[in-house]
Amino acid sequence: MATGERLFDPQPGKYFSRDDDHVARIIELLGRIPPQIAYSWNKSTKFFSRPGALLRISRLSPRSLHALLSDRHRWTRPEVSPFASFLLAALHYSPQRRATAAQCLQHAWLSAP
Repeated sequence: MATGERLFDPQPGKYFSRDDDHVARIIELLGRIPPQIAYSWNKSTKFFSRPGALLRISRLSPRSLHALLSDRHRWTRPEVSPFASFLLAALHYSPQRRATAAQCLQHAWLSAP
């Protein structure tokens, strides 16, 4: 909503599904999924051949949220940093480290002018 675009817009390819691309795009932005989290998912063997290796997509293009917002959307550093802090806390792989809804509501970015 902040940019008018989807953060992840997966597309199927010749040799991989839309779901494969979705997992790949998440990894590109957030980094490797910790094996204990990836393999706790009941469908993990449909996507991973071994910890961190996708079955059907071998070339990833890692990118940071900061770079995405500043390069693609022309956000300035003072705009990017607070928003990235807010969003990345909510997207953490580990549920124990992920911001709760209540914590997100208290984030400074939501009260910024």
